[in-house]
Amino acid sequence: MKKPKVSFVIRTKNEARFIGKVLKYLYKQTFQNFEVIIVDSGSTDKTLEIVKKFPVKVIKIKPKDFNFSYSLNLGISKAKGEIIGIISGHTIPISNNWLEGGLKNFKDKNVAGITGCSSENPFPYLWRVLGALDFISFDKRIEFTKRMTNTHALIRKNMWELYPFDEKLPGAEDYDWASEMIARGYNVIRDNKFRAFHSHIVLGRRPNVLRRKMWGEWVRAIDKRKRPRKSFSKVKI
Repeated sequence: MKKPKVSFVIRTKNEARFIGKVLKYLYKQTFQNFEVIIVDSGSTDKTLEIVKKFPVKVIKIKPKDFNFSYSLNLGISKAKGEIIGIISGHTIPISNNWLEGGLKNFKDKNVAGITGCSSENPFPYLWRVLGALDFISFDKRIEFTKRMTNTHALIRKNMWELYPFDEKLPGAEDYDWASEMIARGYNVIRDNKFRAFHSHIVLGRRPNVLRRKMWGEWVRAIDKRKRPRKSFSKVKI
């Protein structure tokens, strides 16, 4: 394989229910010049058995070492692509040209990253088959947004090298990263065509609506940070 344009990093722990579908739809994308790196933090279900059916690289870390930012930073440090794709182990791309469309944003050299809205529909992979949903969007394109989500995002690796995800944060590392990029004069875009289905409900996790209070506390603390600043990472950049 030639040097990939994109490197996807997927954090997993017990994602057997959806990880096969996530990878299936990634490998159906119209743009295929990418690699996939799985960072697994101690799965005890069939996650690792499933991912080995695909041409992915697996990095294992101990559960006690898990941190949202650390696992991403570790995976990205091994990535060969100039664009880093971040997607969760239970996020389903909206269409087969999802990646191709998202990459078009990087024609603007001032764009550091892009993100998209998501749906918590409990059966995302079934809805995707309808196809017609790819033509429906009620979300506006937003420039210079701090609300980047690492459920699905694309970022420039050289921008990550300037500011790795901060491992001192318990969460909202995506919001912090976007805030830093904007403070440095770069653009972070929420592209309504770069949508995905992302459901916690079927995984037995708290729906996003129940996480808002905790997320709000993290965001308020992040908004108080002086910028530009340096982030902390144990990973050698």
